[in-house]
Amino acid sequence: MTGVVNLRPSAEEALASYRELVRENRAYIEAIEGQRPPGHDYWASRAASFRPGRMPVPELGPLLALAEPGDTWLDIGAGGGRFAVPLAEHVARVVAVEPSPSMREQLAEAARDAGRTNIELIDLEWPPAAEGAAPPGDVSLAANVLYAIEDPAAFVAAMERHTRRTCAVVAFDRAPNTPIPGLWRELWGSEFRELPALRELTALLLAMGRRVRVEPLPPQPLEARPVEEVARDYAWMYHVRPGIAEYEAKLARFEELVAAYCGAGEGMARPPVVRRYSSVISWPVD
Repeated sequence: MTGVVNLRPSAEEALASYRELVRENRAYIEAIEGQRPPGHDYWASRAASFRPGRMPVPELGPLLALAEPGDTWLDIGAGGGRFAVPLAEHVARVVAVEPSPSMREQLAEAARDAGRTNIELIDLEWPPAAEGAAPPGDVSLAANVLYAIEDPAAFVAAMERHTRRTCAVVAFDRAPNTPIPGLWRELWGSEFRELPALRELTALLLAMGRRVRVEPLPPQPLEARPVEEVARDYAWMYHVRPGIAEYEAKLARFEELVAAYCGAGEGMARPPVVRRYSSVISWPVD
């Protein structure tokens, strides 16, 4: 039969499809922005927004259901600590693995502000290149990390090697950087290449033979704010950043498009995002 979608891909097929989506997105974005220089800290301008309390964390409840008081948790790609800091209130120790200097700085400050002395920060790319670079944990968490990972199978395998009981992943139904298609087309004149997200990651884990549990969270309301404020806060997502050609003109056009596509009246607009909900995916380490 021709034109039939394979609903039961092998692990190799699922991984190849996942990898191709990541590569297509990377090539597409590099064509717009150019390649980043070596050592560039991608998160430097936005790290503060990942501090605890800066955005809702509806996933915390399902994650705490996986926790035990004496646990050590590995938070891989811990960012500014929006998961690590609240988790540290409920478990014995959190090992926060984070390669971004700006994110580590924010996390360290957030831990100090919260009085958490049971958070250990590790500067490390995942998977670790050297044996013993990261300690083992009872639970390993990767929250909103895997979208742009070219070899998620290796990433997951490293999680499992460092985990005694449970692995957990937080993922949105669409990758956080997924734009509104029409808005993107008008801004950049081409079709956006989406990254894999919840659906593709779940399919890959199932193809790899993992016994996954997927717990979806209710959609978060998108509250209206002034158009210029929304445009400023979401310009990064549409790759309107200092350094691109005609930045100021592009930013002004983006604000116009936010008003047109997301306007809520009286100079207000809702965030220009298509993601609707997140899920906690977990599986036992046998």
